[in-house]
Amino acid sequence: MTQAPITAFVGATLWAGGQRQVIEDSLVLVEGEKFLWVGRQADRAVPEGVAVVDVSGKWIIPGLVEGHCHVSGFASAAYHPGLGKYAAAPGVMEEFARYGITTVRDTGGPDIESMQLLQSHDQPWPRFFGSGPNLDGHPGGPWKGIWKTEDPAEGVEYVRLEHEAGANFIKIYAWMSAEVMQEVVDEAHRRGLRVAGHVGWRVTVEEAVKMGVDAFEHVRVGRELLTKEQLDQIDAMPLRYHDELASSIPWRWADPDGPESTRVLELLAEHGVFITPTLVVHERVLHATEVISPEDEDENVSEAFAAHDDGAGLSRDYSAEDIAFGRLEFERISRFVARASETGVTIIAGSDTPSASIRPGLSLHEELELLVAAGMSTVEVLRAATCAPAAFLGQSHQQGLVANGYLADFVVLDADPMSDIKNTTAIASSWRSGAQLTGS
Repeated sequence: MTQAPITAFVGATLWAGGQRQVIEDSLVLVEGEKFLWVGRQADRAVPEGVAVVDVSGKWIIPGLVEGHCHVSGFASAAYHPGLGKYAAAPGVMEEFARYGITTVRDTGGPDIESMQLLQSHDQPWPRFFGSGPNLDGHPGGPWKGIWKTEDPAEGVEYVRLEHEAGANFIKIYAWMSAEVMQEVVDEAHRRGLRVAGHVGWRVTVEEAVKMGVDAFEHVRVGRELLTKEQLDQIDAMPLRYHDELASSIPWRWADPDGPESTRVLELLAEHGVFITPTLVVHERVLHATEVISPEDEDENVSEAFAAHDDGAGLSRDYSAEDIAFGRLEFERISRFVARASETGVTIIAGSDTPSASIRPGLSLHEELELLVAAGMSTVEVLRAATCAPAAFLGQSHQQGLVANGYLADFVVLDADPMSDIKNTTAIASSWRSGAQLTGS
């Protein structure tokens, strides 16, 4: 579609994002990459000579953000040699766009080069923010490209290298020691970078927030909510595959409504941290569900995922008892997330694709459904997929809202997302920086 100097989108019901009220019979003017004017049709006439798009009967919302994914690996020659400049990334990025996602937040990839490539891409895909390789301790995560150290000075050097390479934030991982973590966080903050943590193994969430970690990926809270006797019971259990990364066993005892949870939640709210729960992954693991791909999924996406699949689910060695307890664990994790939102902790929606063979695009909408089912309101969940990730990324001045002067990232829907969050999949078209990504 040829971009006119000014395009008027006329007649939609608009949710402009944030705390804004719904505007019926709206007028949205887009000039180049930005919103020129947003409001009620009754308050401004459509300028003469501009292109007009009639969106009567439809809804407009801000562009969606996939708040936790690992897609830079699809652009890596190490994973996909011989496939050209973007390797296997095109099919994946196009799936995101197809599902109304205009920005992705990549929380760790195998190399700096693939991050930089996607940050600077010139394709009709979502814009890309990335952390570069995860920083970790030993033995460290099993994924390609993680930078591992037990030396605080080396951790500081890793932050320097990622910052100078253009990383948008720093991501730390489960085996990092408290000593290294503190130095990494301090150096990142000196450089103006936020730190996101996948913690909960060597360092608890409670300990990490006191060190200054800005955001927590997944719900790795648990051990700090238990008594010594309960912790001793867990420590006596055999270690399962990926328990260091994904154990939710503490939630067999932890009470999301109890005083210990309240103490941790109030600490998180006080420090202004973000949580990206990735309930889709928790559900996949704890319910031990089979992955079923959409019938119309791009064949190239399936082929690309084969290179990232470890051949077994995260719950591959769960006993029948583990699976039975998994239902309770997931229920309590979900309740904890809802309580976090109620307490004032900012929630970011993200699916962790391609972990657990979770496919891009549709999985974010599954996450939104799970957040509503957990007890968050529809508006809170929509904020979790728009203005909340924009805030973490330092983009609140230009992303996350349909507002004058903001980047023109938005989605046109055929149905009301306020009445049913599932309607976020009723996508008529998606737009990034005023350019159409998908739709007719």
